[in-house]
Amino acid sequence: MRKPLLALLAVALLSVAPAFAGDLKFSSLLGDNMVLQQQTEARIWGTAGRGATVRVNASWLAEPLSAKADGRGRWELLVPTPAATFEPQTLVAESGSERIQAANILIGEVWFCSGQSNMEMTLGGGMGTPVEGALDEIAMARQYKGVRYLAVKKDRAVEPKEDAEGVWEECTPATAPRFSAVAYFFASRLSRALDVPVGIINASWGGSVIEAWMSKDLLKNCPDVDLSKASDAKTNDMYKPMIMYNAMFKPASRYTVAGIIWYQGESNISIACYEYANRLTAMAELWRKDIGRGDIPFFIVELPPYDYYDGQYGLQDGHGPIVREQQFLASQRIPNAALIGTNDLAYEYERTQVHPSQKRQVGERLCYMALNKAYGYPSVPALNPCFKAMRVEGDKVIVSFDNARSGFLGVDEIRGFEIAGKGGGFHPAKAETKMSFPGGLTVILSTPAVPEPVAVRYCYKDFEVGTLKGANGLPLIPFSASLPEE
Repeated sequence: MRKPLLALLAVALLSVAPAFAGDLKFSSLLGDNMVLQQQTEARIWGTAGRGATVRVNASWLAEPLSAKADGRGRWELLVPTPAATFEPQTLVAESGSERIQAANILIGEVWFCSGQSNMEMTLGGGMGTPVEGALDEIAMARQYKGVRYLAVKKDRAVEPKEDAEGVWEECTPATAPRFSAVAYFFASRLSRALDVPVGIINASWGGSVIEAWMSKDLLKNCPDVDLSKASDAKTNDMYKPMIMYNAMFKPASRYTVAGIIWYQGESNISIACYEYANRLTAMAELWRKDIGRGDIPFFIVELPPYDYYDGQYGLQDGHGPIVREQQFLASQRIPNAALIGTNDLAYEYERTQVHPSQKRQVGERLCYMALNKAYGYPSVPALNPCFKAMRVEGDKVIVSFDNARSGFLGVDEIRGFEIAGKGGGFHPAKAETKMSFPGGLTVILSTPAVPEPVAVRYCYKDFEVGTLKGANGLPLIPFSASLPEE
């Protein structure tokens, strides 16, 4: 009987004994080549012996800081950071005789990117998914010495994890092909515009639904979501609720960032598409709360034109415009948010390609929006024209717009507008632009097929490439509207 008792005593002693040497570590998300957010208190965390004191010093600090590891060996502290610099810095942590170091650190702006395959899609492209202009960008990547990138390793969990895996990489011709194309173009242009280093943390998963990036507490309020599927081996990971939030976002949310970019929605074409705005609004609030830096910018990239026909991954014909409307609605509800219009960024031959090749323009537009909303340059005209109001005069519909004070770029033919009468279907409408003062610019629509119009829509199809662009070159956001019912 003594051996079992001794074994139990040994297990009990191990559970309270101090950790052994070699336990001092930074989080996997911290390390060589990282970028820390400038002029703030950047969170630095890791593990050490239980109850151990950890001293952290940085090349820009006059005195070290200290933290005490808790009963599970976890430690965390906030390190004040200076103004942005391209000069490499060093971060050192010590505990007892242990010493670890992160070198070649830059101080600048850090953004968190997430979504599904159009965010995950690399600059190097994939099978049948090229990135336009990628060859030149890859060859010249070394010019962006301040751009650094970390891809969070794909993982799933039913309960929130403490840490996630990833490695920071410098921008070179060897590494750039692995960078998210959208994130690369955003970071490289932003770094050049601000003349500061820019770091990207990308946690994306191709095909994932928004519910996979939401917490259990949020999803409890969604009657259509079966939480038991999170641990169901028969359910594809892309469709499992909460698992990516728990394993990828939640641990990464501890990293101090300046803003969030979200490029997702294709997989919700057939899954609760009418609830998308509600869920995205709730998710944005949750993510900001987890990050703990208030209402940091939250940018939503609009779904690209794509023929979501029946039978393709179970997607539903005609639901693309619904999700785009929901994305725009969410951008109006979420404080300090914006929608990046993309309905002009597809070629006709990409009708059946859910990964359009024009990723440079997406990244550039994100950069313009960041300059406008996050970095104090409202003079950068980054906002897309969008629907404001409609009225009917006889057989004509007159539509006015926000963000179109300077008018629209001239085109040979304005395509994409349709109007409908009571109980009738939509018909393509002839469109003419008119500028008046002080009313501003309007589009006048008419067609003999609809003598008494009551409704209008623009580019309200799964695949329809918009031709109407504001004076800033940005496309009109697709919309639908109708007169109030009498």
